Amino acid sequence: MKGITTLLIILILWYIAGIFRQTYIMTLAVCIGLLIVVLIVLSIYQKRKLSVTFKTDKTVTFKNAERAVTIRSLNRSRLPVNRYRLTLAMKYTTDKRPVRKKLFGCSAGKSADGNELSDFYIKAPYCGVIDIELIRLRVYDPFSVFYSNKKLRESGKLLVFPAETKINVVTQPYGSFEDLPLTDTPSLKLGDDHSEIRQIREYRPGDLTRYIHRNYSARTDNIWVKEFCKENDRIIDLYLDASTPEASETEGLDAFYELVWSVIASLLDKDVVFSLHWYDNERKQLVSYDVKTRDDLRDAMGRLYLTDKICHTQFSSFLPQDRRGTMLINSRLEWFFSDRAVYRFSRQNIKTELASLTFRL
Repeated sequence: MKGITTLLIILILWYIAGIFRQTYIMTLAVCIGLLIVVLIVLSIYQKRKLSVTFKTDKTVTFKNAERAVTIRSLNRSRLPVNRYRLTLAMKYTTDKRPVRKKLFGCSAGKSADGNELSDFYIKAPYCGVIDIELIRLRVYDPFSVFYSNKKLRESGKLLVFPAETKINVVTQPYGSFEDLPLTDTPSLKLGDDHSEIRQIREYRPGDLTRYIHRNYSARTDNIWVKEFCKENDRIIDLYLDASTPEASETEGLDAFYELVWSVIASLLDKDVVFSLHWYDNERKQLVSYDVKTRDDLRDAMGRLYLTDKICHTQFSSFLPQDRRGTMLINSRLEWFFSDRAVYRFSRQNIKTELASLTFRL
């Protein structure tokens, strides 16, 4: 609009100069016209010298939390770009239509290292993956009157994790895990897991001779034995079935991710570790990921997000015959343990149900 207004002013000045034969007005119109040409050429030059990318191709945030996504602009000219505008398209992987957003920024030239960072903020209402694509770059002249456009093909992802809901899970004191007491088998206690040495101590009567640390004993002239950590017997094989029709909707996957995250996080606090299994449509098989800590949980959820999980065959064909001690959660929000239904959640009330109910395994 500013450019059109400027052109109209030049035409009016030229018209007035022609009618009244005023040389100085005509000269002013010519000078303004030359300035316009310079500004247009300058915007084209700066457009070619300016590149815009994401600082990182993946950014992590949590549901309903405002998160900054950083854009890096690199200006390869010595002239600063006073103003540019980015057009971005954002959508969840299950959405059909993207939402467009515009971001304004500026970038200094080579004398100031050429790199500038700009942030735009997203508040994600659902869990999952938001695809962000840079569509168009518009570079303005120093007076922000004229501009030049350039198409972009830069893309990034925003991984949105659930806000943790603490749930009350009661585990049976005996039964489900190799018939051993659940409460008496935490990890990192004395035991016979030969893969990890807990400490080396002096020999005591009754210690097995095969646990003697012979090299250390020979150097110290005393008998020392290796003390091992106890293996964690509280291991659950958790199968995640996201192949039901509900998984094709953003809200359906949001509730599924909420349920998976809350179950795993709550049982991690009880020294339970998980071996997660889900279907990978690209490999046409189940993939597995061990979860022992919350960092492992974030990594596993990120991998789950980025996997094509749709199983075109019966998911039950991938489950073991003996399902004792195994867990299944599907995108219908059904939770099974040892082939027994624990609970079926509703999509609308899942947060309330997770926070208020007690679940027994």
